[in-house]
Amino acid sequence: MLTMRRQQAGMAIAGILAVLTGCGGGSSSSDGGRAPYKAVFKEMPIPVVSNDPSANPTGSWPDDVRTDALGNVWFAQHHSDEVGKMSASGVYVGYKVPTASSFMDGIVVDQTRKVVWASETKTNKLARIDMTTGAVTELTLLRADVVPGDLVTAPDGTIWFTEGYEGGVAKGRIAHLDPDTRTVTEFTPPNNPNTCDGIAVASSGAVWFVENDNNSIACYDKGAFQTFPLPRPSVNPTNIAIDSQGQIWVTEQYGNAIAVFDVGKNLWKEYTIPSSSGQPSGIAIDAHDNIWFTEFGSGKIGVLPSGSGTIVDFPIPTADSGPEDITIAADGSIYFTEQNANKIGQISVAGLTAR
Repeated sequence: MLTMRRQQAGMAIAGILAVLTGCGGGSSSSDGGRAPYKAVFKEMPIPVVSNDPSANPTGSWPDDVRTDALGNVWFAQHHSDEVGKMSASGVYVGYKVPTASSFMDGIVVDQTRKVVWASETKTNKLARIDMTTGAVTELTLLRADVVPGDLVTAPDGTIWFTEGYEGGVAKGRIAHLDPDTRTVTEFTPPNNPNTCDGIAVASSGAVWFVENDNNSIACYDKGAFQTFPLPRPSVNPTNIAIDSQGQIWVTEQYGNAIAVFDVGKNLWKEYTIPSSSGQPSGIAIDAHDNIWFTEFGSGKIGVLPSGSGTIVDFPIPTADSGPEDITIAADGSIYFTEQNANKIGQISVAGLTAR
């Protein structure tokens, strides 16, 4: 997942709990006349430090995050060559990848096969963790300049991922992985984007992804590509999610907003973040169509409640934590990574979350 970390620079297991109220940086305001929402946070330190002595901050830089059926939280560590697993109670297990300086980014949990996949941006490989045995192997990709980024599981159980993470020598592509045969097939958009990042698959099988440098999102469906520019220029779209109505939601990191695309009407709508330095990064949608996202710059978790036109956001207890990615567990629990603070966070909001 591409973030602002290029511009910005824990052995304890116990969680940190805090109750915070409000909207627009934690003030006691309400949404649509309702009482203020109250957020409860839990933070779990990651007992791993960076393998790069020049890195600032010095932690493992937890990046993308997903959960498994047992409630464990899995996350890629950009600066440790280790895939992390954190239990809901804060017990950590690390899985070292064979190749050093892997700079992992994306992660996906294949619950059916009990396998976790993570992308290695610097080694052009995918790491594979057997959830049953803990064995870690690597799949070398087609070319030396693939630079894999975000991953997602499709409805048919196969995996899609983006190529061209953070630009550089790679070109933006999407790729399909058959996890049984380990076969990878690449697809190149006709507009040759330099950078692709977030990716999501609709229930129909259509693949949606972000073209950062083109300031667009794109769709690959039935062998054809379509591109849809964001409503404002230079907003740096970063990550993407699909709600129950099939609408496409995108974070606008430089635009300090989240945007939704109505596919049927070919219409965009944007929602401005109340914190001026939000820099939204990760985005996820819960079973009630509440839109949750991280604010990397302001150190907050934001939410656009379903049916509301007003974003509410909550400051994370650890200041300048750099929240990166966010995910919704099967039981409705919401977890996120704190890249600067080297922690896994959890947020619960009365009236919005399941727990």
